[in-house]
Amino acid sequence: MLLCSLVARAQQADTVYFQGYDTVAHLTLDKAVVTERLRRPMIETLEGISGTVNVEKIQAIPSFLGNSDPVRFARLLPAIQLNAENDAGIYMQGSDYSHTLVSMEGVPVYGGSHLLGLFSVFNSTHYKSMTYSTTAGQRARLGGIIDMHLQDTLPRKICGDVSAGLISAQGTLQFPTGRNSAMTVSARRSYINLLYGRFLKFAGQPIHYGFTDGNITWYWKASPRDRVWINLFADRDKASFEYSTASSSIEGSWYNALGSVHWNHYWEGGTVLKQTAYATLNGLNAKVDVKYAKGQMPSYIQSYGYRAVLGLGGWEFSADAAYHRVQPQNPVAEGHYNTTNTSSEVLQTGVETKLSAVYSGSIGYWFQYKAGLGGSWYLSPERRSYWGLTPQADLIFNLMDAGKINLRYGIHRQNLFQTGITNVGLPIEFWFLAGDLSDPQWSHNVALAYNAETRNGMWAFSAELYFKRLYNQVEYQGTIMEILNSDYSVSKSLLKGNGYAYGANVMVQKQQGKLTGWVGYAFGRSLRTFDGPLFDGKIYPSDHERLHEVNVVATYDFGRVDVGGTFMAASGTPYTRPESFYVIGDRLICNYGERNGARLPAYVRLDLSANWYFRRHKDGRKNGLNFSIYNVLCRENAVGYGVHARPKDGTYVFKPTAFAIKFMPSVAYFHKF
Repeated sequence: MLLCSLVARAQQADTVYFQGYDTVAHLTLDKAVVTERLRRPMIETLEGISGTVNVEKIQAIPSFLGNSDPVRFARLLPAIQLNAENDAGIYMQGSDYSHTLVSMEGVPVYGGSHLLGLFSVFNSTHYKSMTYSTTAGQRARLGGIIDMHLQDTLPRKICGDVSAGLISAQGTLQFPTGRNSAMTVSARRSYINLLYGRFLKFAGQPIHYGFTDGNITWYWKASPRDRVWINLFADRDKASFEYSTASSSIEGSWYNALGSVHWNHYWEGGTVLKQTAYATLNGLNAKVDVKYAKGQMPSYIQSYGYRAVLGLGGWEFSADAAYHRVQPQNPVAEGHYNTTNTSSEVLQTGVETKLSAVYSGSIGYWFQYKAGLGGSWYLSPERRSYWGLTPQADLIFNLMDAGKINLRYGIHRQNLFQTGITNVGLPIEFWFLAGDLSDPQWSHNVALAYNAETRNGMWAFSAELYFKRLYNQVEYQGTIMEILNSDYSVSKSLLKGNGYAYGANVMVQKQQGKLTGWVGYAFGRSLRTFDGPLFDGKIYPSDHERLHEVNVVATYDFGRVDVGGTFMAASGTPYTRPESFYVIGDRLICNYGERNGARLPAYVRLDLSANWYFRRHKDGRKNGLNFSIYNVLCRENAVGYGVHARPKDGTYVFKPTAFAIKFMPSVAYFHKF
């Protein structure tokens, strides 16, 4: 029906061109461009627990203080682990957060979240869609991928989207720059401490924080068969935290910068060549001032790369090359316990390249398959070469109306590591390259998935069983006090070993109608073994393991008003509990029990929101108010345990640490024109 409609509208057209690789069909009608989009549900599920998110529709999902965010939305999916308010990582099916490739049209974004993971760096109105998958395919990651896709429409007039709430204001403007080109400009600025400063606390102490981010994308339809994008992106965060009971403070700033050029060329018959050249940067620096000691901890990662993908019939050929410059955390400290301590972590440079070929075909109607092989070469900072193969195989059983079963296997390799004192999004996490600090990571991944959908598309069901064997894993065991008061070395602070992860994800989604949403459940184990006599071959839970997680998401459209709610309940993550502690001089000494032998209490949270539309047109124009309530149940979820000082009597107590946001209401105005 859609094809017939388009042909009817194109009777007077000079040119009619359809391309299966685009989500939009462009028709040139007497010097005017008309764009048709297929109606899609909020999530278009693909194989296993993966799919495409329509970012225009996530506004109905409760957001943090009125700020719609695609990555926070993705964390409501069963394959992506729930994060507490002190965790900026994106964990997929038991993998570490550095195993997930967060990208913008395939270009890595190394700092994907603002402080504490409360916001991602992506302004949702700038993008067309977001895809997610539990496997990164032939990309150099052990885990999954979250990829933001740029706009590819040619507006005939200026249009945009602006919103202003109690913590931030953001806007997106799209306008033509010629007959066949357009520009999209977005910006966002926070002012969270202006109204919420007294609520933004960690361990009872205030956090001062703000961020800015912006995007500029120029899209050019160079010819009926060529598409070009030039994309620029930057963001900056600044935060400070004072811990008065310990006479300490942390002040930090961190930023991302990205530039990329994308060129897609389409041939008749469906052949397409996609090329990308890019530069991306993530820089961090923290200043720590503890009683009698202070220091700085700068680090950064830069990457310059090229990627090409050729789709030819059932084949997909890809080539990747990247040059990395990485400065691991390189502290400079001075104070009471060491007069001057300057680290000697040298600048790392490395090169990684990869070639791969994947073929998709079928055997009759019942069976489809995908088989691929990649070969990678990596040159470490010490100029050692590492070679490796990355085979993959998918066998798909088509059960017609009963759904599809997908059996998948692959070997994945990764040369980048991310670690640090915490994973809360503060600039005390850092990247480093494989080499002397650790051999490259690699893994065996096996998954069995089932997908089904009712005939009318009203309901969809997805389930996936997975198992991963992980090699050359690292965890950070250093502390800020060790950096300030002793000779520091990254290698001394790393635990090295192997691991494995296994579990199951299930999701039932209602895709159409006034009521939409889903129920998801995840069970997962993420386990590690470490080298050395202290560990004696024992198996330990990873820091981020959640045994059980339930997510319920629902939205209802009343017309002038739509309402939404999210409910999350998850097992607590592991931590290492001190068995005793005592004070010598100004130093607190702890004797710890078994590594990750205790767990935090369960995490439970309910969020609600409503959009009241003053105007709502069928062409997408609208304006109105968003009302949201964060943590309706007023539950004080523990994000950790720590030793806290009691100034009144000079004693210490071991108790939970919570991120103090309880029953946080917000209102925001939005206008799309």
